[in-house]
Amino acid sequence: MVTVAFVCLGNICRSPMAEGIMKQRLQDRNITGIRVKSRGTGKWNLGQPPHEGTQQILQSQNIPTDGMISELFEPNDDFDYIIAMDQSNVENIKKINPSIKGKLFKLLEFSSMEESDVPDPYYTNNFEGVFEMVQSACDNLIDYIVKDANLREG
Repeated sequence: MVTVAFVCLGNICRSPMAEGIMKQRLQDRNITGIRVKSRGTGKWNLGQPPHEGTQQILQSQNIPTDGMISELFEPNDDFDYIIAMDQSNVENIKKINPSIKGKLFKLLEFSSMEESDVPDPYYTNNFEGVFEMVQSACDNLIDYIVKDANLREG
């Protein structure tokens, strides 16, 4: 089983949004060999469900948020792929786990968008725009993981 963690600051907006989208795209593509989680690098929201804006945009797309709660990225987390939402998350991940074994990327490395960081809708309130950014990268990320980990679709 290949493991993927999406990581943002508080694990209530961007990373649970990415988790939900990724799980839905994997299901749509009938790929079962990838387990997806999300984490945060800050402790403020631990145990909380996704932000209302994240829940609304995901539910409008029939993507469930059931059981999602904010969890912390820990030094002993051992994911095959760690997907950060922005450069500050990359730096935080490296501080939390300096000897990280998994492959670390920023999500928008898998997008054709000019932006390199996914903005935090907690501050911008642009949940729709962030949804579009995250969604645009997920299929390319899946393609990369399937090829990199020698998985099979269908």
